[in-house]
Amino acid sequence: MNQIQKKKKKLHKESDSISLWERLKKFLAAKPKKEKPIRPKTFRMRKLGAVTFWLLFSFMFLVVLVTITSDTNSAQSNQGQAQVELNPATKPEAIQFAKGFARDYFTWKSDDEGWEDRQERLSRYLADGLDGQAGLVTEGLEWNSSVQGVHLRQVDEVTDRKAHIIFHVSMQMKKEKETEAISKYFAVPVVYNGSSYGVYELPFITHVVEETDVKIEENRYQTTLTSVKDNTEVENIESFLDTFFSSYVEDSEDQLSYILTDEEYQNGLHGALDFVEVNNAEVYEGKRDNQFIVITEATFKEPELNTAFRAVYKLVVEKKDGHYVVSKLNAEKQIEAISNE
Repeated sequence: MNQIQKKKKKLHKESDSISLWERLKKFLAAKPKKEKPIRPKTFRMRKLGAVTFWLLFSFMFLVVLVTITSDTNSAQSNQGQAQVELNPATKPEAIQFAKGFARDYFTWKSDDEGWEDRQERLSRYLADGLDGQAGLVTEGLEWNSSVQGVHLRQVDEVTDRKAHIIFHVSMQMKKEKETEAISKYFAVPVVYNGSSYGVYELPFITHVVEETDVKIEENRYQTTLTSVKDNTEVENIESFLDTFFSSYVEDSEDQLSYILTDEEYQNGLHGALDFVEVNNAEVYEGKRDNQFIVITEATFKEPELNTAFRAVYKLVVEKKDGHYVVSKLNAEKQIEAISNE
């Protein structure tokens, strides 16, 4: 084969190759592109709703989890505080324990059998190692003792589990034909060890100042409440008080209900007292229109013994449909709230 023929053959092969490539490109170009499926709008809304639901569910779950955890921690904290603050040696159970001890302490007969009985009774209270007679010197003691009364006077905390519980104890002392009535302030040292109460050291005689140091608060409400300026209104309320107290001591519940709406006192006194007179009355403005605070002193009489006494009432009086009613008979709490505003 000569050079010319070889060259022609080569060109023919290249032409066939180009032609095949062109046909392949046309075929690929003619094939339609795959389109994304068209989804209805409701599908997108359902998908959005599902996402929203799970987001809200997750949020609410976290809120509930945090709340439960916080409440649990708060409850545990409050419980811990209560346990720290509450001294078991000052609880009613401790006071009853100490009262029983005081009664047994001052009850004895001055003979061998009596001292043995007293020591056995006291052993239920005394801590191990304390004197069996709890400090009482029995040698040469001739008086017998019986308790007439044991009354709580005060409780002094010593530690978070100890307290001195103080009673006023009245005794009758007897010796042959002699009788003496005496009384003492008696302190009982009480401890709680986690399982039981006990007298942890010898009890002792003490002193308690019974006189109060509380002073009367004269004219207090005149500076904290607003007086009613309408003299006619004040006179009408004062006249109403006569009617009210007369009804309160005499009338039945049905009759009294027209002028007393306080459910706690609707029964009245059913004739237990006689009303004498209203001595004085201070009338102040209430929290709203036609409401009045009334502080009044009235005199009553016990019908059988004909004994008179005075009493102070703090009332909430309201004007309804042209007439007055007492909506609160013992209104000190309401008056304090208005005074402090």
